[in-house]
Amino acid sequence: MASPKQVQKQITSIENRLATCREYKNLWQDYFHFFADGFEGKKIYDKDEQAFFQIMNVLSVNHFRFAELAGDYFKEGEAILRLLTETPSLNTLKEMSEGQFSKLQIDWHTIFIAMNKAIGKLMMQLPQAPPPKGGRAVAAAQ
Repeated sequence: MASPKQVQKQITSIENRLATCREYKNLWQDYFHFFADGFEGKKIYDKDEQAFFQIMNVLSVNHFRFAELAGDYFKEGEAILRLLTETPSLNTLKEMSEGQFSKLQIDWHTIFIAMNKAIGKLMMQLPQAPPPKGGRAVAAAQ
C-alpha cells in the first residue's frame, strides 16, 4: 500500500496536473458551446437546461482542484466563479442584453486563453526525452 506521501506525490505529478487541467479546460469549452452562437430565434428545452446545469455543477465542484493544480500559472480562479455565478441558466443567458452577453463571451475567452497558457507552462515542466543515440539532436528536432 502506498504511503500518504507517495499518494500526494502521484496526485501532484506534472502528468496528473496536466491531465486534470486539460480535462477542466475541455469542460470549459463544453460550457461555452451552450451559448457560443447566441440565442436569437432558439427555443431552450428542459433537457438543454439540465445539461447546462450539469456542466456548471461539474465545473463548480472541480474548480478548486483545477485552481490548485494549475498553481501560480493560473490567476483567473475568481473570474471563473464570477462567470459561473452570472450564468445560472440558459434562460438567464438568453435574457441578457447584447452588451452583457458580449462581455460574457469576452470574459469566457479571456479565461480560456489563461487556461491554455497555464497548461503550456505546465507542459514545459515535463521531462524532455533524451536525443536518440547515434543521431544528431538537430535531426531529431526536424
